[in-house]
Amino acid sequence: MTEPHDWQARLREARRELGLSQHALARLTRLSAETIRAYEARRRRPTKAHLESLVDVLGLPPRDANRILSDAGYSPREKVFPVERFTSYYFSEDELQAYVDRQPWPEFVLNQLTELVAANAAAQALWGIDLVHELASRSRAQLNMLAVASQHRFADLILNWEDAVRVLVAVSKGQPRSAESLEDPSAYFSEVLAEFAKGDPAFLPRLATIWERTPAREAKCHWSYPIVWCDPEFGEMRFSGVVSTASETDGFGFNSWIPLDARTWEALERVKQRHDCANERRRAPDGI
Repeated sequence: MTEPHDWQARLREARRELGLSQHALARLTRLSAETIRAYEARRRRPTKAHLESLVDVLGLPPRDANRILSDAGYSPREKVFPVERFTSYYFSEDELQAYVDRQPWPEFVLNQLTELVAANAAAQALWGIDLVHELASRSRAQLNMLAVASQHRFADLILNWEDAVRVLVAVSKGQPRSAESLEDPSAYFSEVLAEFAKGDPAFLPRLATIWERTPAREAKCHWSYPIVWCDPEFGEMRFSGVVSTASETDGFGFNSWIPLDARTWEALERVKQRHDCANERRRAPDGI
């Protein structure tokens, strides 16, 4: 077994696992066999470029490669797919709507400030909205999901309202660049709070209590939260809201409301059918 910081031994073990001699590894990395021997024997310390070449040729997974780089005194590679090389790794804003439209469950995109950016037909049907109209008629603060949370057309249908608001509060308090507070909100967050108060001022004391008791959310690229929705016609629906990064660069994240049981799937299909019928009636010429 190698010691935790014995990166030289880990390189040697990785070479032997592939059945490579020091001469063979030298040819593949364009280093000399003597250099390879000196590295493994701790007589020489490689440059970062040479060490990266070695871990790449040995096909080490990113976690192991980064441990070797760190233990050798170098900074680890921050990204497996750097944007300058993999330009399409993250979703562009233009790609977001097309992607969520392919999902059968409610799926939408929020930016880092929890403003609605895109939403598929299932999400629009569940919420009873027309996304094009909402994006055209609302301000940024009005598109913030915390501002929306005090509107009765949403608040009355989310049975675990406090859980949902707790998630929004945790995200607001954990903003990476400027964490928000109720005592000293930014100009933008002041607008969000004003919109929240317009929905129903009775929700303000509940928001204050939740804010006081909720810690900032620790940043994760993938996490989840529960949603219990009650459709006026089709009853209770249970979802797991799964959040994953769409673009770290632009601060976009996918929110997928995955149905947790057959009852929810069935109710969701009926909600979508109802929404489609309503849209057809609106598009139909008068008198038909």
